[in-house]
Amino acid sequence: MNKGWQGNFFEDFDLGQQIACPTPRTVTSGDVSAYIALTGDRTARFCGPSGLLHPLVTFHVVFGQTVRHISFNARANLGYAGIRWQTPGRLGDTLSIDIEVVGLKENSNGKTGVVWVHNIARNQDGEVVLSFFRWVMVRKRGAEPTRWATESVVPEMPAQVAASDLVVSAESMPTQAQSGGRFAFEDYAAGERVLHYDGMGVNDSDHMSFTKLFQNSARVHFDRILTDGSPLVYGGVPISLGYALALNGFENRLGIAAINAGSHTNPLRGGDTVFAFTDVIECVDLPGTPAGALRLRMVCTKNLNVADESDPSAFEIQTPDPNRPGRSRYHSAVILDLDYWELMPKRASLR
Repeated sequence: MNKGWQGNFFEDFDLGQQIACPTPRTVTSGDVSAYIALTGDRTARFCGPSGLLHPLVTFHVVFGQTVRHISFNARANLGYAGIRWQTPGRLGDTLSIDIEVVGLKENSNGKTGVVWVHNIARNQDGEVVLSFFRWVMVRKRGAEPTRWATESVVPEMPAQVAASDLVVSAESMPTQAQSGGRFAFEDYAAGERVLHYDGMGVNDSDHMSFTKLFQNSARVHFDRILTDGSPLVYGGVPISLGYALALNGFENRLGIAAINAGSHTNPLRGGDTVFAFTDVIECVDLPGTPAGALRLRMVCTKNLNVADESDPSAFEIQTPDPNRPGRSRYHSAVILDLDYWELMPKRASLR
């Protein structure tokens, strides 16, 4: 018997299955430097000596540890929900991840199925640092139908994280001189669209380096034979590139506190250029804290800069689907639709 492991296929999952992910990962300053080099992120709070981890560094470390068991044989990572950063991550933290399978559905093509999982990451002290749901399309090993073709379990995902559940820390608040920003929480209003203008090209070297940095080994991101010569860019790449671009307009931000939902809507590949814009959905004061919460919808596009449109405010993220009456579909250029909570200092706390 060959000792090499081919990863879990759809048939290997069961409802309620518990998985402890190898290998625990200690996050170092080298990880942070590499992240900045590959994304250009300039969020002031996470570029200085505070030792606080950028929330997306924590997310990618955790996500990468789940890949070997959940998405090594993935066709696509489909979405996220209920992502909460519950304890601030710090340099030197060692993160361990536990997974529970909460949903299974075999697709009608008989070749793949969707697996829903709940992930919990803890630090070396046993504190929950990050928890989230995600769902992924996984290849089947064989042609025989599984029980999940007729007995599918599709879990109900949390619609959003309550603003009252967000963790706010006053530690290492950046000054305006450090951030280069002018706007405070009070300056944003629901309904406004913030254009970020800049674009960032994606090449195979960078997106593969980013993915390997976080030990994500899903074959679709590297294997040119499997992907007919065009590996799929890991979905975390447009999240981080879009967030880095979104600093333009949110310079004083304190970091993502939660992600309500996220969808990868069209594939991204090497050679594409990523652009982003953000719609402000809701502004919630957080009494007794130095910050307010902005509920934002960040939309990333490929090879189309909405800021260059004659009327950027009129760009429609979704349009009616002519093939399915009564339903909508994403614009073909939209690659990411991310609904998240951002913490923003109040005017009184800006220095």
